Amino acid sequence: MKSKLLATLLASVLSIPLILNTAFAAASPTFTLKSSLKQVNVGQTFTLTMSGKDVKDLYAYEAKFTYDPNQVEVVTAKSKMEGFSVSPIKKDKEITIAHTKIGKVNGQDGNFDIGTVDFKVKKEGTVNITWTAMKTVDHNLGSKTIDVNQSVSLTALGRAGLSDIQGHWAEKQIQEAVDKGIVDGYPDGTFRPNAAISRAEFAAILARALNLPDGDALQFADVSNIPAWAQPAISKAVKAGIITGYDDKTFKASKTISRSEIAAMAARGLKVTAGSGDGLSFADNAAIPAWAKGWIEAAVDKGIIKGRDGNKFAPSAGATRAEATVIVLRMLEVK
Repeated sequence: MKSKLLATLLASVLSIPLILNTAFAAASPTFTLKSSLKQVNVGQTFTLTMSGKDVKDLYAYEAKFTYDPNQVEVVTAKSKMEGFSVSPIKKDKEITIAHTKIGKVNGQDGNFDIGTVDFKVKKEGTVNITWTAMKTVDHNLGSKTIDVNQSVSLTALGRAGLSDIQGHWAEKQIQEAVDKGIVDGYPDGTFRPNAAISRAEFAAILARALNLPDGDALQFADVSNIPAWAQPAISKAVKAGIITGYDDKTFKASKTISRSEIAAMAARGLKVTAGSGDGLSFADNAAIPAWAKGWIEAAVDKGIIKGRDGNKFAPSAGATRAEATVIVLRMLEVK
């Protein structure tokens, strides 16, 4: 409810008709867009920083950008000012980000970084992103729209090689998934194939691999703990019936996903019917939760997931990034 009220407040503030008060008339702020990079790789996420100079009483703002959605995708936007932000609003080749302070306080003055926008590279070529306009609002709700027209151009190269998958049992599959844009490495050039994968991360991979349609606003009790970058993907997976929350109405985004959960999500993603569970023949069958047996049986029958050493399924063990990657590729082969 608080978020809805703040969003409504922000929308009201930024829809105020143009009012040129004396404070804005006297000020001549300038805005710049900058990046620390000159070139990036496909699959890499990069950050653009919005800066202001000679800013007076900035209480709220609405910044507009143009970009090529075939070249890059918007990941998230963050304001460096205190207050409340609205998730980036995307329309065709334009995005709008908005932020407002809360309460009866003065706006921010001086020279400072206003916020950042993260983009992810989708294909090779030249990346051009332009900050076209900035609507500013002071603490008296006087507003002004300024033409910014600040652009950043980067060269997008092919996907960078991963430094830590050579000789790994899933090396070939990981590279294939990276090349297809299903999974990503980290900024330091590693993939960390044996690292645990979280529920949020696997939901994001599935949503991307299956090209799921948009979902609805998340209603989990711990939605505030779900990273902004993961919320759209999780909402897609929830609407598709692939993943659910726990009995206490939480999602637990950062929790390592178990092999039971990953098998169930994979089976649901393929829209297969859960089995009875009677056909499982793992040495640790007794340890498999009753709710998961039918889904695991379906996933095993489809060849999506296999047991581990000693003919054990290890239902409560955490899945690794390598395992998750291979499972998704197998899903696409079955699909």
